[in-house]
Amino acid sequence: MGEHTERLRREGPDGELRPPVGALPGTLVENPDALPTRMLVVDFDSEHIEEAEIRDPFDLKKYIDRDSVTWVDVSGFRNIGQIRQLGELLDIHPLALADAVNVPQRAKAEAYQDYLFIVTHAPEFENGGPCYTEQVSLLFGNHFVLTFQERPQDDLFKGLRERIRSKRGLIRGKSSAYLGYSIIDRITDEYFPILDGYETRLDALEKRILAGELDVVNELYEVKHQVFDLRRSIDTHRDSLNTLLHMQVPYLTDEVKLFLRDCHDHATSQSNLTQSLQEYAISLRELLVATQSQRMNEVMKVLTIVATIFMPLSFFAGVYGMNFDTSQPGNMPELGMAYGYWIFWGCMAAVVLSMLWYFRRRKWL
Repeated sequence: MGEHTERLRREGPDGELRPPVGALPGTLVENPDALPTRMLVVDFDSEHIEEAEIRDPFDLKKYIDRDSVTWVDVSGFRNIGQIRQLGELLDIHPLALADAVNVPQRAKAEAYQDYLFIVTHAPEFENGGPCYTEQVSLLFGNHFVLTFQERPQDDLFKGLRERIRSKRGLIRGKSSAYLGYSIIDRITDEYFPILDGYETRLDALEKRILAGELDVVNELYEVKHQVFDLRRSIDTHRDSLNTLLHMQVPYLTDEVKLFLRDCHDHATSQSNLTQSLQEYAISLRELLVATQSQRMNEVMKVLTIVATIFMPLSFFAGVYGMNFDTSQPGNMPELGMAYGYWIFWGCMAAVVLSMLWYFRRRKWL
């Protein structure tokens, strides 16, 4: 075990794996729960392309010495020894390597002497469940690009490799900086369909609320908080792109900055969309509360009308329910009337009908 590796780890409030207190700067945290490390190499120029999976980082030497673009994609962070050897071979600063491996880190963009280092987060859906974000780190210099993914099974760049193989787009004829832009653009575009999915879910919730289905509180809050988490990721991603656009380094040309500006515009649009979705969720919560209050008011109105109707009926029933001796003077003569029982019911029906007519005239019904 090297001096820059620690088995012990301290978990932060967000599940962040941190080196123990007092560890050396650039310490790589060994996570036993990490997935196995896999290294894929794509070496290409306008005339040729070569792909390989390597197990020994020193096998990269034959690619690095060429003038072509060499893309190394590292997924899974279990084998810290291999990752450290890769960093030494490519002369990657220990602090940048630690930020790439010790996940999660905040999104950022930093310039080193020979390369740019970017940390961002790509959204993913897991088995149709809630959305989560995976940290993706990217380094690119004059002739190489190095990416780090947490999860080998969620290959974010499968479509990008296919574009390189089939010569679709401009990648094969451009520099490593353009490949770096293409990777960032791939991550940026990943947010659009997910945000559209959340908009569809909110539309469905609105229809359910308007249809009288009020047991959607938990689902509504779940969507609201997930959109909030996405907005935080998008905003930090946008800020890192803004930092890139203002960097003055020789391997980041004005042509690539033009494309990065388009990425920044997309991220800004996504941030605005997440804000709209949050406001949409808040308005749905207010609609839900208003619908519940309206339903409660309707129930209370019906109960009040029923109680009001029965008040005079209860009074008359109480009066005529007392014991009277009709043979003595001063008692109720109605108790001895012929058909008095039916007359009583007729009077009660007349009272009810007149009250209902009055309520309808006042538009209380």
